[in-house]
Amino acid sequence: MKVEVRWRPVKYARLEVKPDGRVVVTAPKGFDVDKLIEKHSAWIEGKLTEIEGLKEIANSGFPFKGEFYRVIRGTRAKVHERFKTVTLPPMPDEMLNLLKRLLRPEVEGLVEEYAEKMGVSPKRVFIRDQKTRWGSCSPRGNLNFNVRLIAVPEELLHYVVIHELAHLRHMDHSKEFWELVGRFYPDYRKAREELKKWWTIIELNEYWKWMEGRP
Repeated sequence: MKVEVRWRPVKYARLEVKPDGRVVVTAPKGFDVDKLIEKHSAWIEGKLTEIEGLKEIANSGFPFKGEFYRVIRGTRAKVHERFKTVTLPPMPDEMLNLLKRLLRPEVEGLVEEYAEKMGVSPKRVFIRDQKTRWGSCSPRGNLNFNVRLIAVPEELLHYVVIHELAHLRHMDHSKEFWELVGRFYPDYRKAREELKKWWTIIELNEYWKWMEGRP
């Protein structure tokens, strides 16, 4: 077990298990990290076992809309949904740009649909290659969505859109925020757990590593 400790001026210690198997503890100076690890050892082992299971899934193809497509090497980036194949070009940027173009109309359609239902008015919509989050909402009302969302099942995309639109009303994660999210996506807790699994799958997937320039 690889344990990485990050000493930060935080009030409470935080424990995470990263997709690469690292156990990361963020804690204030002087905190008893060993005791925390011992207390949550069963949970940590469970997470590490889950990651091992996801590794096999992650390397079963190219994740696209909740499925795994067969990969072909070629000269131009292409996704063939009928035959469930992805053609990877020599340059990763070309593939990322194609995925952004494919994701944009789906995201924009959902933003328009749910913004009207939720009574909010977002400004611009951006599709980005974000490293730590599925989406974000700026104080100006602009919405950012991660290109990685092209990999997840459609219902999870609905959740992320609703989540970010809800931030136009509540910029925090208060009780009122989650009540608003729950009104339009009642099973949001399950969606959050599923998104964590998909994030791990993408982190472990060799093709996404290549596209994002990760070792």
